Amino acid sequence: MNALELFELWAPEGASWSLWAKPVLFAAESPVPASARQDWLSACISARRRWTPTNLTDTALVLDLPGPLALALALDWATHGWRPVPLFNSCPGPGALVDNEPIRVGLAEAAPQLGDANLPATAAPGFVLDSRRVDGAPAPQRFDNRWVVFPQDFPSGARLLASGLRRVLLVQEGRRESRPDLAHVLLRWQRAGLEILALDLAGEASPAPLAVPEPKRFRAFGYRALIALGLRKSSAGGFGGLIPMPHQGGGGFA
Repeated sequence: MNALELFELWAPEGASWSLWAKPVLFAAESPVPASARQDWLSACISARRRWTPTNLTDTALVLDLPGPLALALALDWATHGWRPVPLFNSCPGPGALVDNEPIRVGLAEAAPQLGDANLPATAAPGFVLDSRRVDGAPAPQRFDNRWVVFPQDFPSGARLLASGLRRVLLVQEGRRESRPDLAHVLLRWQRAGLEILALDLAGEASPAPLAVPEPKRFRAFGYRALIALGLRKSSAGGFGGLIPMPHQGGGGFA
């Protein structure tokens, strides 16, 4: 199966949310390290011990967890009717700050499982993120593939409501409040009339309402440019680039 065929399994033509799936990791051509498969299998085992969504009709999911776990949970929950929508927007690379390799394994190996779920085109979305997306300490010669999400990466609140969705469940681990970049999305949805629920897999037994506070620079002009400042965009799409060595020499003008 080539990269395009694999992507089309995750973002099938005619499915309601395929327009938002990110192709970046599907297009990667570098070999996947052997250790990445074990990391993916560990994430699958961990996912099977987690909370399972029940009695959540008219609900979209946002899984903001470590990437392999988020993807494994999304696949498990596909059997309950949610279509995984991968939003991973960073390239793999040598010495990468964000390790995308286990996610690449999952996208390839779990494609048949997704097909077996036989989801309808109108299935509710489970947007899949990587909570590690801004982790890591930049250093020369490291591959900086940290990334952030923007409101444009998601459908609008009006689009969700028009599709019959009335609430959004944010699933995280070790926290209830959303990460700052995601708050810009959730608050827009909340103000559009969607109920926002939150679930902390580390402690809570069931989802609870979340009042999203207004984040810094909400709706500010130039917000996208300000937030992306210091991150490295990839010419192939998404985020990712090598951090150069500092200039050497005495400096100054000749």
